[in-house]
Amino acid sequence: MGFKDASVSIVKCSQYHSVDDAKIAVRKAVDFLGGMESIITPGDHVLLKPNFVCPVDYKTGATTNPHVIFAIAELCREVGAKRITIAEGPGIGQDMDDVYDQLGIRDMAAKYNCHVVNILKDEFTYVVNPLGKHIKRIRLPKTFIESNVVINIPVMKTHDALAVTLGLKNMKGIIHNSDKKRFHKWGLAQTVVDLGHLAMPELTIMDGTVALEGMGPVVGSPVNLGLVLASTDTVAMDRVCLEIMGFGLEEVDYIRMAGEQGLGCTDLSRIRVLGEALESVKRPFQRLSFDSKLLEERGITVVECDACSGCNNAINSYIYSLHVKGELDKLSGCTLVYGQTPSISEEASDKVIRLGVCTRNMQGAKGVYVPGCPPHPMHIDDYLAGEGLKKE
Repeated sequence: MGFKDASVSIVKCSQYHSVDDAKIAVRKAVDFLGGMESIITPGDHVLLKPNFVCPVDYKTGATTNPHVIFAIAELCREVGAKRITIAEGPGIGQDMDDVYDQLGIRDMAAKYNCHVVNILKDEFTYVVNPLGKHIKRIRLPKTFIESNVVINIPVMKTHDALAVTLGLKNMKGIIHNSDKKRFHKWGLAQTVVDLGHLAMPELTIMDGTVALEGMGPVVGSPVNLGLVLASTDTVAMDRVCLEIMGFGLEEVDYIRMAGEQGLGCTDLSRIRVLGEALESVKRPFQRLSFDSKLLEERGITVVECDACSGCNNAINSYIYSLHVKGELDKLSGCTLVYGQTPSISEEASDKVIRLGVCTRNMQGAKGVYVPGCPPHPMHIDDYLAGEGLKKE
């Protein structure tokens, strides 16, 4: 695609429960790339974009470690940043102000002279996206638009709809809530890439101090990985994280597509890894899995028809979540069909659930249609409840 080679630094961070400890590792990771002074000019307004999807402590692996965030803020201040703002928009249904308060971010921000912005309350301005395939224009917050430098601070996590959520996906937190819902309708993988054409950060620092595996991005299990990574190429960063986590590039559509569409480097042979050797820090992350006999016992049939990784991840996550909550019986006797070439046999149950936009015009369509690309697990229940498929 013609993009330049990239560098990703990997630094061990075994002590990460204070700003001073985290600062040592963050400084080392950024110094491998030329130091913070190569990113920031004195007088800059710097935006720090963490991952605060909900009010859950960083020790669970679900949210960015605040000590890493404020260590970055301190390094920015050292090289002359005039204003440092922490800005985030939460997951759907969450109150960002409450998230900040419960995580203690406002108190820490006051101590380290940082501003805090609830993106949901920010001014939004429409911007045109000439390179976008699905997003031709979208609203972006004033705080983001007016920042000189954006530093992206995601957490290394698995994800129910996309397999993993890393640097590229973390920038979705800056958009308006109504657009977050549209992303699933328009095609989540491509819209994340489209957003990258408008909202690529100058620097991504991956919080791998406490990561998350299993049923991410919130309910999974913490992984005490003890790493901090840095890169000016967010796509290359994500590619390296896939290797650490044990995922292949072909398993994560949006990262593969980002490389194909010129957003960054996904060719490992062209990514220079600095600091710790990649092989020495690999730690395969747990995938969602459950005994298929549990479905057979309840007469639940899953028909996967040439599905993309997005739908596979989302549907498997949804079924797994029902299993964990002891609610698999709500699907008893149902046939779930999804994929790009959907079809079911004539003997299939009358209780058919068609999942994802590819099943909208399915030949001989019957049952409940749940839109989305992929349909988000948290929304599937709402559609099913509306069609009377709740457990009697």
